[in-house]
Amino acid sequence: MLHSCWHINNASCCCCLMLYCIHNILPLSTGWRSNPPYISDEIHFNHEIEITMIMFRATAAVVVALCPATVALSLAPSGKNNIVAITHAAGRMGKALALQIREDAILSGMPSEELPNIRAIVRSESEAMSVKCDLGGMKMEGGNMAPIALEWLETVVVEDIENAEALRSAFEGSGSAILCDASHNEIVWKDGDGTDNQDGEGTCSIYVPMRENNDLSKRLLAEIDAASSCPSLRRVILRSSMGLSSGVSKEAAEAMGGEAALAGPREAEKALKSSGLEYTIIRLGALTDDGGNVPLIFGVNDAILEKRLDSTTSQRPPILSRADAARACTFLLRETSAFRGLTIDCAWHPKFGRSSVGSEEAVNAAGRQDLKEAIQKGVFVW
Repeated sequence: MLHSCWHINNASCCCCLMLYCIHNILPLSTGWRSNPPYISDEIHFNHEIEITMIMFRATAAVVVALCPATVALSLAPSGKNNIVAITHAAGRMGKALALQIREDAILSGMPSEELPNIRAIVRSESEAMSVKCDLGGMKMEGGNMAPIALEWLETVVVEDIENAEALRSAFEGSGSAILCDASHNEIVWKDGDGTDNQDGEGTCSIYVPMRENNDLSKRLLAEIDAASSCPSLRRVILRSSMGLSSGVSKEAAEAMGGEAALAGPREAEKALKSSGLEYTIIRLGALTDDGGNVPLIFGVNDAILEKRLDSTTSQRPPILSRADAARACTFLLRETSAFRGLTIDCAWHPKFGRSSVGSEEAVNAAGRQDLKEAIQKGVFVW
């Protein structure tokens, strides 16, 4: 079935702060939540929303001042086709993408009539509700909790990928799309003795729920096929995985989850390259739920992955947060013409790890980083 919902919002705020607050403060229907560092679980939900919005408005001006003009994002073309479709939009990175695309455009000073609208393509009504609640927040309405509407967000439910017409309609009228693969599942961190370690400083492996992974891989192929028949779609970013280059070592592929995790994105990359769509593929390291604003490194042909494994005995792959992966994808969406037809690896700079998240050094370095220059250097140097 196909279902569309339009929403209204009057709050303009900083995407990076919103991502932090959503991850750490707002109770999310998906269960994607860390323990709040400053607000106890006993505080009423509406109070949390109020505190979050105050934080948004109080810091937006500061973030605008810190963001270099060279990375201000303008994603919508003049006047038309400003719809950005996001698949697997109910996932943690999908929600981060929706926020960053919209808020970066606002912070860049784009005229309101040209701001991008987000079309979140999801699998069920429950996923659609999750997107609406997580992105817009919740309010009391008639004695019941209801999502706060956002005028720039459309949720489209396509339950059955065998319904090709419904899937094609989901992309109709969109000018850009970000297609999310199913390879990035949960990272399991271990200490040297094999016990669980939530600090993320030991070894890690990627846990792959096979049934869901296979279903999402099939869905992604159907989405690529549907997108290829959409005449308005001009540019596509595919979120893929490191470990897929033709000469990658067995150890490197295993570090990224092995064949169970890589088979789906491998087929998706092949399908996208033969689809006729204008594309850029970004192959990411292992993803974490940490905050963003950590400097990134770019490369090609799994050189970052291989070098990482060669330089450590932990067999830990390069990592980055979903927030920073979304930041990189958002930038590539704007710069598609500069990186058309390329496959680019991306991870946190090896100087920084999970303990660097939120540090003054990491935030300042990320703010100064010219992503276009870093990508060009990575593509041609590696």
